[in-house]
Amino acid sequence: MAKSTYSSDLPSRGEARLKLNLRRKRYSQWLRRADDADCLTLIWAVRALQSGNENAARRYLTFPREAVMDGILGDHAIYPWELETFVTSLLTTVKDKPRLGRHHISNCKTFASIRLLTNLLRSIEDSEYLLKSSPEDIFEEMYRIGHRQFSWQLGPNSEQLFRFAYVYGQGACGEFFEQANGLSVSDFLCLSLALLGVFFDKPWTELPDPANLGLPKAKMVRALELQGIHLAEARKRASQLNSDATQRLGRTPRTAYMPSLLRQKPIVRVERKLPAYIAPLPPLIMSRATAGLYYDIKQGPDQLLTEANARFEDYIRDLLTAYLPEIEAIKEAAYGPKGRQVDPPDCLVKDSGQVVLAIECKATKLTFEAQYAENPVVVARQGFEQIAKGVFQLWRFFSHARRKIYGSQPVSPDAVALVLTMDGWMQMAANLRKAAIKRAEEMAAHDPDITEVDKRSVVFASIQELNDTLAQTERPEFLSVLSYAITDKYRGYRLPDIARDCGVRLVRKRYPMDITTLLPWWNRFGKPEDRPGN
Repeated sequence: MAKSTYSSDLPSRGEARLKLNLRRKRYSQWLRRADDADCLTLIWAVRALQSGNENAARRYLTFPREAVMDGILGDHAIYPWELETFVTSLLTTVKDKPRLGRHHISNCKTFASIRLLTNLLRSIEDSEYLLKSSPEDIFEEMYRIGHRQFSWQLGPNSEQLFRFAYVYGQGACGEFFEQANGLSVSDFLCLSLALLGVFFDKPWTELPDPANLGLPKAKMVRALELQGIHLAEARKRASQLNSDATQRLGRTPRTAYMPSLLRQKPIVRVERKLPAYIAPLPPLIMSRATAGLYYDIKQGPDQLLTEANARFEDYIRDLLTAYLPEIEAIKEAAYGPKGRQVDPPDCLVKDSGQVVLAIECKATKLTFEAQYAENPVVVARQGFEQIAKGVFQLWRFFSHARRKIYGSQPVSPDAVALVLTMDGWMQMAANLRKAAIKRAEEMAAHDPDITEVDKRSVVFASIQELNDTLAQTERPEFLSVLSYAITDKYRGYRLPDIARDCGVRLVRKRYPMDITTLLPWWNRFGKPEDRPGN
């Protein structure tokens, strides 16, 4: 993770309040005086400059040699999450009205200009943290920082494309999406990947022609309607998102954590002689085409999300056996006395004839409030309740196995409990994990037959973390990583980080699923290493 600007040598609260007011005034003034289209172009150019596309950036931006990089390390680095904040701030700032005489316009052509804006933003973030937080909030702050940064550091990949097509692009979910939007999930992903390629090379485009993909222009129009929004409407929507977040959180979000319209509509349309489109941060196109599918499906009947959750569980079992064909990943029927039967964990992993891993899958969406609230356990109660329930269900299963109420498969006394989420709920969230365990303890208190021996240490991980761990371990090493994950030393670590740190032998494996079964166009994008976002 990038170095935080928060430090122990921050000024006093009085000094911070004065500095905050001054910096906010200058920050707002820069944005008020900036032409929106020019500013979006500037943000695209900075992203291009610092992600290996220097030649494309040169057409729109003057910059010092030190600003050229392919990553996020360096004294001149402007982080992509900061660029995303600039777009949110731009769209929620009322513009200066042109006036007679001297009218200042912010310079959107030089790196020095956005470097100034970056320094103002970082100073604002420092002061807001000091004024709205206390020293004991540092762990919650690390949690919020993690959510702001990690998705940018990971980026889109083939596993994500297949996973979301698997979960939301099949069955009734796929049918609903196609009927509502005039194109299939597969076509939407294909066109979104093509748009990512277009906007990687240039900030502006008119309506792209998808003929080389074998798709009509009408489908590209539909894809752009899902991905894009007119600039004037973007301003209204961004302000509304911020107002809604303020109401739900009970306070104005800090500048760094304002909800981003680009997560819903990453492409902005501007009317010129012909409509022109810009994606100031192209990777968010794939975020909309993958994780964003949840919101498309959520507009349909409730049973669609029920189906999607079941498909998520199927995907976990398929993924495990594809990476590790030596193991079995099974779904068992309900067990127990007639009339009082209970469901076993969503996935039981067998190795050498016994269950060595029990997984509860929770596809609950990680909402904005769950990521950035001052007290996410309270604000996002439903999601955290589901995670705590997963812990309780695993403890209950181990209790039933010990007491022979469950007897279909032998369960290892060292079997690991894993709560697996679709999103990264628990990254850098020690207090949230403690809260989930505490709530699970409250649930378990109603069942006196669940003893301390049943309350095994639980590993929390996202599906992306599971995939990244499977992609660098074989069966013995994977099981070893899980055994390390429940030790005090590694409690709270991400599984891939444990794999790299604990000393097991690592390998490099390709994603094992046949992507063309759901995305038949996949090979049209060339070799795997040449595909955007791979």
